[in-house]
Amino acid sequence: MKPKSKPVDPLKELLKQHGTLPPSEEFSSRLVNAVVFSYKFIYGKQYRKKERLGKWIIAVLVASSLLIFIELKPSIHILEMVFPILSLAMGLIVLIFMFKKIVKVNQ
Repeated sequence: MKPKSKPVDPLKELLKQHGTLPPSEEFSSRLVNAVVFSYKFIYGKQYRKKERLGKWIIAVLVASSLLIFIELKPSIHILEMVFPILSLAMGLIVLIFMFKKIVKVNQ
């Protein structure tokens, strides 16, 4: 059951008695800016666990696909095509991580 009487808010009663004065435009804009900057959402902290889980899932998928590829016993000609592509991909991944660290240091 809901209580029939509402609790008395002292601030509401004080405002009813004395009224409110409208703030200046400068104060209003500074207050809005302060509120907006205080609620800035930081995505890095929020999604860190989900990113780790995604990286583990990708690693498991890559490892299982490599095991299937090895199990198929590919010929030498196929390996001559696959290893350069894999080395290019690994080199690009290393470059991306290096650039990320450089950007973090400069900020």
